Amino acid sequence: LRVDANTGWTPATASALLPDLVRLGVELIEQPFPARRYDWLGDLQAASPLPVVADESAVLIEDLDALVGVVDGVNVKLAKCGGVGAAARMLDRARELGFRTFLGCMEETSVGIAASAAVASLAEWVDLDGCLLLAEDPFAGLELGADCRWILTDAPGLGVAARG
Repeated sequence: LRVDANTGWTPATASALLPDLVRLGVELIEQPFPARRYDWLGDLQAASPLPVVADESAVLIEDLDALVGVVDGVNVKLAKCGGVGAAARMLDRARELGFRTFLGCMEETSVGIAASAAVASLAEWVDLDGCLLLAEDPFAGLELGADCRWILTDAPGLGVAARG
C-alpha cells in the first residue's frame, strides 16, 4: 500500500496521518506537499519511519541535488524527464546520490508504458499502470499477466502497434 498525496497535504495533515499510515503498513508516502517545499518534505522525512518520495519536486535530473538529505526517494517519469535515455540517467544519478528509486507514469498510452518498461529494472519501485486508466488505449501489444506484471512481446521496437 502506497500513499500519493499529489501535493495536497499540509504539514499538520501529514503529522496527523503519519501514525495511522505506519500502523496500516503503508510502504511509502509520495509527494505530500507542493513541489519544492523542501523544508516541509525534510521535516516530514525526519519524523517519518516511512520513506518520503519526491515526484513533482523531482522532474529533471537537475532537481536531484536539492533533494539530497530531504527525502529518501525520487519518482522518475519518462513523460516528465524527457524519455528513456533521460530516465535512465536520472535513475542512475539518483542511486549515486543515495536515493531509493521509483519509476512511475502518468495517464498515458501503452507506448509510454512500454518505453518505461525499458528502464524498469533500474528502479526499486515500479508503478506503470497509466494505460489501464484510459477508456481506450489506441495501441495494442502489452499484455498484463495474472501477477499484474506487463508481459512484453518479441515484436520489434517497443512491441506495440496502433489498433486498427
